Amino acid sequence: MKVLLIIYFIFYVLFYFLIDYVVLNDLVLYEFYSDRFSESRVYELLDFRKEWLWVTYPIKLLIQLIALQIPAMLIYLGLYLAKYEISYKKVFGIVLISEFIFFIPLFIKIIWFSYHPVSMEAVRLFAPLSLFSLFDAESLQEWLFYPFKVLNVFEVVYWILLAFLLAKCLKSSLDSMLKIVLGYYVSFLFCWVVFVMFISLGNS
Repeated sequence: MKVLLIIYFIFYVLFYFLIDYVVLNDLVLYEFYSDRFSESRVYELLDFRKEWLWVTYPIKLLIQLIALQIPAMLIYLGLYLAKYEISYKKVFGIVLISEFIFFIPLFIKIIWFSYHPVSMEAVRLFAPLSLFSLFDAESLQEWLFYPFKVLNVFEVVYWILLAFLLAKCLKSSLDSMLKIVLGYYVSFLFCWVVFVMFISLGNS
């Protein structure tokens, strides 16, 4: 478990390092900030970012570790209430393995912007294989951006992979595990998305 978690964190830091230093490089940030601040202020911001960006990585890892606990706790609760005997450690391991699927869109983002023009706005609007990618961003209200990005192929594959690994571990049917995943994790995700939508509406 520890080895798998370390590997996961290595991948996590590696992908976000590439996004921070290769995709969102100084030139991209300079073009973004130059429309808002004076040239001297832009260079101050870039120097500050260069000096302190490394601090964000341990913070990101801590937040991600907490975030990993959410689906694990919800699914464990669902299994416990359904009278399945499994340890939280095993559920967390299954969640951790399934989470590797979300490195694919990060990899796609890095490859895409290696061959296409990069801007802060382009990166913000980039959501491969999502409901958001089927629409023109200008035709959508800002508060719809988040839910349309969340509903993507990788998220659905994540649900199925969770159910498959749980079914294999518990020697149960895929259908019964899908009901656990959909009933506890996906219902929570839906509530969270609705909450973010209301916050976005309030700030718009």
